[in-house]
Amino acid sequence: MKTNKLSIIKIVTCVVFAILVFGVFFYRIFGTLPADFALKIQHLDFICVGLCFLFALLFVRLDLKKILIALMLALCVAADYFLIYDPKEEYRLIGLCILSGAQAVLLVYTLALNKGNGRRVINIASRVAICLVAYFVLPEYFTLDLLQIIYMMNLLNFFVSLIVVLINIKKEGLLFLGLLLLILCDVVVGLKNGGLDLFGITGPFADFLNSYELEFYLFIPGLFLTALSSAFSKKKQS
Repeated sequence: MKTNKLSIIKIVTCVVFAILVFGVFFYRIFGTLPADFALKIQHLDFICVGLCFLFALLFVRLDLKKILIALMLALCVAADYFLIYDPKEEYRLIGLCILSGAQAVLLVYTLALNKGNGRRVINIASRVAICLVAYFVLPEYFTLDLLQIIYMMNLLNFFVSLIVVLINIKKEGLLFLGLLLLILCDVVVGLKNGGLDLFGITGPFADFLNSYELEFYLFIPGLFLTALSSAFSKKKQS
């Protein structure tokens, strides 16, 4: 009876937060705000991010995976304060560095998923190699500033994390879907912030990316699924 009661509470909580998050999400897409209204569009974006963090926080227990998901989303809130809520050119570096912290938390999560020390060594070594390539090799072929180098490090590390989660998709299906949407969001952001010019991409595809806020459409559902994965994750049995 107690288990059933807890399950009902969990389901109700998930439904309530889904209504809150996607209520703001769809109003952000289809609604309009008066010009003199205190809330601005970027505030609605930030509210969605904060709600996803609070959603995950409700399910934190003495469980490493739940704690890491909540911590990663907390860092997303902190980063998005500088990137979304109060976007200024001088704040972009701070926001990207905080997102690097979120990637470090995700690294710890994937290490917990790895079975055996050998896979953990490969996991870490691949990330070190990626960072070295992004810092020393890519600038030899592309004109990249510090922000773009940090962005590339984060994106490539994200791909490694996604692969590890994909290997464990039977237990991490929700997290995989969430991270997949988030990494697609990062790709879109990178393309719209210099990537299209860097790779010489023009035509209908470039026009499509620049005409719609695809990054927002991917970002909030990705965060929600990531938080939802924390709600339904099971404690690892020893």
